[in-house]
Amino acid sequence: MDFGKKKQKDVMKLTTTLPKTILALCCLGALALPASAAVFTVPGTADPWLANAAIDNLGTPEPADVAPGQSPVLAGSFAPGSTVTWSATGRVGHPGDVAGPDGGPGFLLTSRVIGANNGISDLPNVPICSLIGVWAYPGGGTAFFMGSNGSAVVPAGATELFLGTMDGYGWANNVGEFIVEINGANGVPDAGATAGLMVLGLGLLALARRQSRA
Repeated sequence: MDFGKKKQKDVMKLTTTLPKTILALCCLGALALPASAAVFTVPGTADPWLANAAIDNLGTPEPADVAPGQSPVLAGSFAPGSTVTWSATGRVGHPGDVAGPDGGPGFLLTSRVIGANNGISDLPNVPICSLIGVWAYPGGGTAFFMGSNGSAVVPAGATELFLGTMDGYGWANNVGEFIVEINGANGVPDAGATAGLMVLGLGLLALARRQSRA
């Protein structure tokens, strides 16, 4: 048997099949790695009706809330139709009725004092001090209850998600904070890990090519 020719054939086979192997590894990494997640601190003073707005609660018993002092927390942009999940911990008060992200038990706000504002919908029958979100779109938004955990499909037209707390008016004197973990659309790979697989594969390919020239 001519071992020299066999070695050359083995190396040629390796250099032919390795690029396909690299591609398979990268695709596997993209499929297997968990969706990206981010953690946000949401103070009790975060007024959701200040999403993309400068002032809220005009004419209420307390001074108007203004940006950026009482602005909600921007959690990022999400593709319409994708699924977002979350979990939250912590406690918030206004300043009384301190409660967790699900809000104060037995204390539902039938409406905000001034209802909808800044193009953002009202949110009736939600526990005070609870975690709520706003799907924001140009010129307005839709407020919704989030609580301690859950999931939602990003509605058509929404461009950003804002996080805040529920109150009737006057967020400036609220206390406490929520810690919220947001998970983006399913199937989003960890870019760093996928890049690592690509670097490893390219290194193997370069090694095989050097061997083929030896």
